[in-house]
Amino acid sequence: MGAEEISLLGHLDAPILVGDPEGCVVYANPSFRERFCQTSGDPVGEPLAMVFGGGAREVVLTATAQVLQRGQPSRLQIREGGHAYTGLCSPIEAEDDRVGVVMVMLEEHSNEEHLTSLADELGEPLSEALQAVGTLSAELDGRLNARQQQLMATGLHQIETAQKWLRELTMALRGGKTQQGRFDVSSSVLRVAERISQEIPSSVDLDVLMPPNLPRVSGATVVFERLLSQLVRQRVDESRPDQPITILARALGGDRPSGVIVSVVDVPEPDRRGPTGHPPESVQQGLAQMGGEAVCVEDGGLGRVTSMRLAVASA
Repeated sequence: MGAEEISLLGHLDAPILVGDPEGCVVYANPSFRERFCQTSGDPVGEPLAMVFGGGAREVVLTATAQVLQRGQPSRLQIREGGHAYTGLCSPIEAEDDRVGVVMVMLEEHSNEEHLTSLADELGEPLSEALQAVGTLSAELDGRLNARQQQLMATGLHQIETAQKWLRELTMALRGGKTQQGRFDVSSSVLRVAERISQEIPSSVDLDVLMPPNLPRVSGATVVFERLLSQLVRQRVDESRPDQPITILARALGGDRPSGVIVSVVDVPEPDRRGPTGHPPESVQQGLAQMGGEAVCVEDGGLGRVTSMRLAVASA
């Protein structure tokens, strides 16, 4: 890993550690130092596992040994400073054709975030159920007997009650706050790419291209990752087998960015694609609830670009 590549790592929000073939730290980016080294000082020269707390050392040692001895990527899960992290460990070329390791630490979601996401997901089917039952009631008006009318009214009332309590639950999970959170979109994209790469056939190339210094955006991490995963899975199902799928991310607005665009680029197979190239309705609605939007632009020869626009979070 060259000096230029290491300098770029300094701009990433995700904590990153680089180790040599002996398993000792040669570089830790500022984010890693801030989160993991506040009391231990400079980690350079230390064994990788010794940089972490006692409970995580054996896990880190096992994961890095797999990379350094076998040249195979590995994953690990640890807790540090009250936060849960998933580590992605990958081999890198070092001197004399030996293998070093680069470790990217991705912070896991809190239970509150996960429960809030589930509450958001429940809202959509409840709304659809209310609309469906309301439409059915209107179409059957005058053709239902008294018992059927009572059952229909009870069904509508119970769905409306469920929506009311779901709103109460969502407010409680958010601590009474209605504003959106803010999250590191770069880490979310990496998490989704890692997850999808493990699901799809090895013959499908999934690439990620993005700069190292994307601003934080408004929204909920788990909601965005769910929407991006849903979009990528659909594009994988519809794409030509011999064409790569690329996730691109970039900031909008120059030195003072106003938004971030995350795009999925693919070449669809005519016989496998849906009737329209639009993103799934749930993806469009989910982005709209986060204050963003999802659009698709197609070119018959070059393929299609499906973009998810997110607003930059206020400081």
